Amino acid sequence: MKIRHTVLGISYVLMIFELSCAGSAVTNTSLVNSSIPYVATRNDAVQDMLWMANVGKDDVVYDLGSGDGRIVIAAVRDFGARRAVGVENDPNRIRESRENAQKAGVADRVEFIEGDLFTTDFRQASVVTLFLGHQHNLRLRPKIFSLRPGTRIVSHQFAMGEWKPDKSLTVRTVCLGMWGERENPFKDNPHVPDYTGNEMHFGTSDKIAMWVVPASVAGIWRAKIETAKGTQDCQLILHQQLSDVTGTLQLSGQANLTGNVVVDMWGNHIRYVFGFMDSFEVRFDGTVYENAMQGTLAVRDHDQLQEHAWEARRDNIDFVGTWEWPNAVGKPLVKLSIEQRQGHLIATYQEREKKVPITDFYNFGGGFYFTHLIGREGGGLVISENTGWLIGEGVIDSGKLLGTIEFYPYQSTYLDGPQLKKNNGLSIPSKNL
Repeated sequence: MKIRHTVLGISYVLMIFELSCAGSAVTNTSLVNSSIPYVATRNDAVQDMLWMANVGKDDVVYDLGSGDGRIVIAAVRDFGARRAVGVENDPNRIRESRENAQKAGVADRVEFIEGDLFTTDFRQASVVTLFLGHQHNLRLRPKIFSLRPGTRIVSHQFAMGEWKPDKSLTVRTVCLGMWGERENPFKDNPHVPDYTGNEMHFGTSDKIAMWVVPASVAGIWRAKIETAKGTQDCQLILHQQLSDVTGTLQLSGQANLTGNVVVDMWGNHIRYVFGFMDSFEVRFDGTVYENAMQGTLAVRDHDQLQEHAWEARRDNIDFVGTWEWPNAVGKPLVKLSIEQRQGHLIATYQEREKKVPITDFYNFGGGFYFTHLIGREGGGLVISENTGWLIGEGVIDSGKLLGTIEFYPYQSTYLDGPQLKKNNGLSIPSKNL
């Protein structure tokens, strides 16, 4: 094991790591379900949500926590959705929804499921609507990322933590009343799931936000690139943190160039650009399908410009095992165990002698991303110098895991006050990525 780079700060720690795999994994468990109070979405907000998602005749809309069915009914009646489904655990609301659908004349195109929205299968959705709460959105987030790339997620009022929305709309509205929320020292830190800065907490404002589920593109992609000096071997290394994708491109051969790429993702549509001074530039525009990236590549080598169809293939990797790295706060080794179960990767974090399930874990094909609040015991926190958000990502390269580990201590953020919050999101670029 080799530590490439370490940066220590008062209110965060960022580590670049290279990990070797050793051992086997253990078991994950699920979060305990919690109740969600029923608050009806105003009809004008319903229209705004469905408009923002651009709902049309080919869409299947799922409303999670559907209440009286107003979003489900509006999706097919007002926007022409092919089908709409509401998921609700209150049988009285289910009965009311079905009666409302009959009155609206859309009963043949809607369905209302009485059940738990956290366990219901909504993989058929092309649009998912939410009005739940910040923590409930976070709990759904890993499941949302298992949906087809391009699926639109629209939430009324509450956001998705550090997952930045692709679209947002703020509107003036009548006073919604008052609600309480727990004290959150990370609410202004856009790098952790507790970030609530992209939500509206004022009585006379509404915020609606939309996210597009991205394809899983992390990993090492290999292809050939034609240059003025002949055919070059190309290695594209992409790191993925939810919708944010960064990486490097390496050309080996006579060109022998390495540098960062700027990546843009929208569903399974990907574009990237790589440039070396003013003499060489690569631009790609295409689509990701499983382990294939296909599209059009434009190569400008000095005064020569070539544009042609291009395809890259991603390395097959295996995450299963136990990965170790030095603890971000200087304590004993941190261990992350990953196992394969029923086609899914399950991760467990070892805190000293305890093994704690990682509930916020994402398999991005050739790499993964996870967040974990160290010190969470049941519904509360055990506050110590080690309590805080641990956030990690990495890709596999020749049997080693390369990526970053960030740690945002709870205690220093909470005790030292707002003057240190500006340091929480400090980004340290790394040429090892």
